[in-house]
Amino acid sequence: MKYIPLEKTDTGRGGYQQKVKEANIKRIFDLVRFGKCKSRAEIVRNMDLSATSVSVLVEELAGRGLVAEVGPTQTSLPGRRPISLRLNSEAHQIVVFALSRHGVRYTLLNLDCEVLESRTAALETDGMTGEEAAAAFIRLFDQLLKRRSRLYDPRRALVIGISVPGLYLNSCGLFYNRTALGVSLPEGPFVEYQRRVGLPLYMLNDTRCMAYAEKRFLDAADPEAPEVENLIYMNINKSLSCAVITRGDLYAGPFNIAGQIGHTTIDFNGRPCHCGSRGCLARYVNRDAILEDAQQAAAAAGVQPPESLEALAQRCADEPALRDALRSSARMLAAGLYSAMCGTGLRRIVITGVECLGEAFLEMVREALLERSLLVRTLDLSYAQAGPDAQALGLAQHYLDKVFTVTG
Repeated sequence: MKYIPLEKTDTGRGGYQQKVKEANIKRIFDLVRFGKCKSRAEIVRNMDLSATSVSVLVEELAGRGLVAEVGPTQTSLPGRRPISLRLNSEAHQIVVFALSRHGVRYTLLNLDCEVLESRTAALETDGMTGEEAAAAFIRLFDQLLKRRSRLYDPRRALVIGISVPGLYLNSCGLFYNRTALGVSLPEGPFVEYQRRVGLPLYMLNDTRCMAYAEKRFLDAADPEAPEVENLIYMNINKSLSCAVITRGDLYAGPFNIAGQIGHTTIDFNGRPCHCGSRGCLARYVNRDAILEDAQQAAAAAGVQPPESLEALAQRCADEPALRDALRSSARMLAAGLYSAMCGTGLRRIVITGVECLGEAFLEMVREALLERSLLVRTLDLSYAQAGPDAQALGLAQHYLDKVFTVTG
């Protein structure tokens, strides 16, 4: 992840008291945003603060337009009814651009992370240099906001988020995207874009965006259950990428490359990988590789090769060659997951990108894991449920939860 904030001059303020104030006002903002507290009295009961301190902070949030007072609450208690508070979801907008080899998907969200509009714009990056691709993407950003968006209001824009395939390499200021984009993107053009538009820029790996959206989806699905603290999220697409959530937040590690389970070696003499190694899991478990392996198995068995993963899923129940090929892919995925589970201690696994293979594939993976060791007896394996806007939702939610500050 890479956050490029606005340049600010030192006002001389700050220090411990300012940090305490920011922590308290952000917590109040989150309590209202998540609907956990609907009045000042409820906030007082949830925080170790006096009623006066809470009122001062609520007034500041209201002054900044982040919360609104909407009349008396419904209560059975005697006395004057407290004033209800709610998030002012229209106070700000969050812009998210999701990059891919074929273009950009633009999504506009409000403060409640509700999607207001979305657009797509085509761009083929094959044959471009990194500088050329970055410049082309930025031109699309301008076109989408200035010409094609109907609801974007620059006066209310809070941040521009960019969901990027691949990883940000701190050591060289580069977004390494050769598998997903066909080219790696230098940081410099995006820093210049941030200065030009005058908004902070938040760039986050696409799989991490989806993982965080899934965590938030699971939290919302059962508000009475404990928050989802830990999970491994696996995105099987053109390649295989992974994100890890621990203690309720994305784990990137000190070099921003944690969770690269796709580069777990499952065959030391196997297929070459762009990372420089051989036999990486991502070379065997991706959408193209799963289909190609099934097609080769079908040809060897003298049956019609499937034309798509959907066709493979439909036929594998009745055709042993295809079923065995799919089970082989499942076992290779299980080998990588087993290493990840042993290394992290995590047991909740969410998979996306191959939902078309259905529960049969998931059951093959589950069986291959459970036969390995008692270490995975508490396995929780499922497909993702956050939906098609997961990249935009996850980025916006993570920014508001973990990066955004009320007082700046």
